[in-house]
Amino acid sequence: MNQQFINQVEVLSHLQMSIKLVPGFNRAFAFFHHPIYKEIKAIKLSNSDKKLRIVDTHNLSSDINKLRQSEIKIEWVEEDDIPFEIVSKSTNIQKEVFDEYKHYILLIRIVNKWDNKSDLLYIYFKPNASNFGLKKLDNNFNTEHKSIISSFIKRSFDIYHQQRSEFEEVNNQLRNDNNILGSQLKKLKIESQVREKKVKSQLEKYIYHLLQNEAEKLNLHLQLTQEAQDYIQNFDGELSQLEDAAKSSISMAYRVQNTIEGGLLKVEDYYLKPFFNKEKETSVNTGIEAIEDSRYIKTIQMLNRLENAANKVQSNGANLSGSNIGQAMPSPISAPAISDALKKHKKKIQSLCEKYPDEWTLIRRSFRPVINILSA
Repeated sequence: MNQQFINQVEVLSHLQMSIKLVPGFNRAFAFFHHPIYKEIKAIKLSNSDKKLRIVDTHNLSSDINKLRQSEIKIEWVEEDDIPFEIVSKSTNIQKEVFDEYKHYILLIRIVNKWDNKSDLLYIYFKPNASNFGLKKLDNNFNTEHKSIISSFIKRSFDIYHQQRSEFEEVNNQLRNDNNILGSQLKKLKIESQVREKKVKSQLEKYIYHLLQNEAEKLNLHLQLTQEAQDYIQNFDGELSQLEDAAKSSISMAYRVQNTIEGGLLKVEDYYLKPFFNKEKETSVNTGIEAIEDSRYIKTIQMLNRLENAANKVQSNGANLSGSNIGQAMPSPISAPAISDALKKHKKKIQSLCEKYPDEWTLIRRSFRPVINILSA
């Protein structure tokens, strides 16, 4: 039987828990109004197999409905007083007898939320009632004992039901909170996407404006190819370099095309890429300082500064000359000063470049003073 359905029908959840909550439990029957079939159904739970089983009510609807109308919430009944017969659905044996012992049976009525009548829970106890401090239920089992035991059992069910209701309430609240949070996150995501599109649109217009201004300074008419427009649309690089990038891009396109004054300057994406670098500028920091002898630290730092400066010069489309690299240094220096520093560190540069062949690749490949030292 579906657990979700059991949880919805209170008498069935009580039936399921009775084997754990009721001392001396033998077996139990639950009679309830089915919310879908609109008729009386019965479920059995036995201590022997601990499984919920459907049983036939065998034309008992009228008798059960009379019992469901009673306002007595809990009462003791004897087997002979129960006005119904049970037919086992699996064995089809009429009038199932629970065992040969005389039983006391506790009847608990639980309100059905679908028809507002009481569903019935019959609980049968074992003859050995040591859990209640008695050897047998029929030994000195008087009205006072019954009252104490029924109150104890009802209280156990009430506590269980209260805890389950509180848990369901908290669970429902959490589910509602999650739904609210989910809706808010979805809304924020949509708003963020809208803002991002607006920002990208404004940025695209701004870059086009910068390029247009640079072209007008040269008395040229700007034309962006589709590839160039796509590149600008996807730009996510450093904003601080946009003006310089626009100027360098237009200058390169002008030099290459040698456009006459008043002519059309066609800008391809490859004029933009060297300057509108989509990757944010990062400094070379090899981390070698941490593992090398302290005698090599200054040499390593010098090579790192030269590599960073060379990357910056190349991104601007300029030649990797000593003068250009010197001006691109954090503290600009002259080309002769670079040559003197390299000569001073010649042996260490050779040793480091041999030991770390994958470092400072740009200046080793394209900066003549370093190439000369390594080839000496």
